Amino acid sequence: MGIYEKYAEVYDSSGQIGFSLRMIPYLQELLDRHPVEKGHMLDLACGTGTVAMSFASNGWDVWGVDASSEMLAQAERKGHDSGLTLRLSCQDMRRFTIPASVRLVTCLYDSMNYILTLPGLQAVLKRVVAHLAPGGLFLFDMNTAWALEHVWDHHTFLMEDDDLSLIMASEYDEAQLLGTISVTGFVRRGTLYERFSETHIEQAYSENEIRSAISVAGLRLVACYDCFDFDPPAEDCSRIMWVASKIEE
Repeated sequence: MGIYEKYAEVYDSSGQIGFSLRMIPYLQELLDRHPVEKGHMLDLACGTGTVAMSFASNGWDVWGVDASSEMLAQAERKGHDSGLTLRLSCQDMRRFTIPASVRLVTCLYDSMNYILTLPGLQAVLKRVVAHLAPGGLFLFDMNTAWALEHVWDHHTFLMEDDDLSLIMASEYDEAQLLGTISVTGFVRRGTLYERFSETHIEQAYSENEIRSAISVAGLRLVACYDCFDFDPPAEDCSRIMWVASKIEE
């Protein structure tokens, strides 16, 4: 079973939506500091569409790309229920294409950490560059090695209510800079529970590797912040928000 095939249905109700709700006002602060003209935008790895819907409700023409058709189904349902137009497409973000040039690209909730090789990371950045208008912004956050070692390693999270039980157990491979989370869920179906299991793997990269990849792709690094703040990343920073701009021709 691939990731999010069963998890997508309960993703928001499991509490994961909280990250997106916290990210929305922070993104607005970022855009206040690094403004771009409102127009077309792309949310890469858009998941259930919470951030994409926020931008659509604020006058942006929004595209959403995600590799999970199940997550996109949730985004489509939420957009329809809210009367918002989202252009959604199921694609691998290393190879995606959309018929538009955009002023803004976002890729959030450490989705870039799911790209497990530097060539793969470079491929994502190149596709972003191909779709960004000159001067357009790419905003993305990534977990650091410190986070995978000190926040993930040998930690277990339990969430439980009447309709859902969720267990997330994590570990960290220091040699490979890989974090692994094993997710086991029990979803109520009438008087019974349906069980699902999936494994999520994230790769940590050094700041220098990310800076180099940004430059090689044809982007200019504008800023990097301790995520949800505007301080520079410290050694014990768990998540970095990267702000990059397409070099104007």
